[in-house]
This record gives sequence, C-alpha cells and structure tokens, in this order.
Amino acid sequence: MRKFYLPIIAVLCSVLFAVIFYWCNLHPEYDMKALMVANGLLAVLSVVSFFMLKRKAKEERPQAFVNGVYGATLLRLMVCMGSIFIYLYMNKGHLHKPSIFAMMGLYIVYTFVETITASKEMKK
Repeated sequence: MRKFYLPIIAVLCSVLFAVIFYWCNLHPEYDMKALMVANGLLAVLSVVSFFMLKRKAKEERPQAFVNGVYGATLLRLMVCMGSIFIYLYMNKGHLHKPSIFAMMGLYIVYTFVETITASKEMKK
C-alpha cells in the first residue's frame, strides 16, 4: 500500500479535531472530551489497520487481503463498542445520545476513508 495513507489519516484526524472543537463550542451539550478521544482512538485504529492490510497485501493468496479487511473492521468495531460501554459506565447518570451518534459518525467516516483507499490500492 502506498505511503500517502498515513498523511491522509493525519489530515483527516486534524480536520475532524477542528470540526469537533467548533461544533462543541456552538453546541456545549455535546461531550467534547469524549468526541476528541473517539477521534484520536479511531485515527490510531486506522493506522493499526493500515499496517494489518499492508502485511496482508504482500501475501500470495487473494483471500488473505479480504481476511485482513474483515479483521481490521472487526477490531475497530469491537474497540468502538468497548469504548462506548466505558463511556456509558463513566457517565452513569448523564447520557447524551447525540454524542454517541456523533462517535458512530466518526466511525463511519474513518471506515469509509479506509475502504476507499484500500480498494483503490488493491485494484493496482
């Protein structure tokens, strides 16, 4: 896989940090700390899955790459579910559902970017 993926993730993470900061200043009911942590966590998970896919792309079997994509997606999904459970546990009485949906929106953005870049790379 090409080396331009890591700068894409860095720029995406920075842009999303700025958007989250701006959005949370306009709407203080959103949990800015949780959204910032979720964005950073998803950026780290995208880098980890990048290296997983890079390793799988070198194998001869074509299904190895598909297994790598499944593994990376499962890893990201399980970590996100675990972090949402931790968020729910830490904020026992205060639950802001739009913040949780915003976290899942971040998950969709990172998954979309990873899928598009990986599929373009594998076509080559």
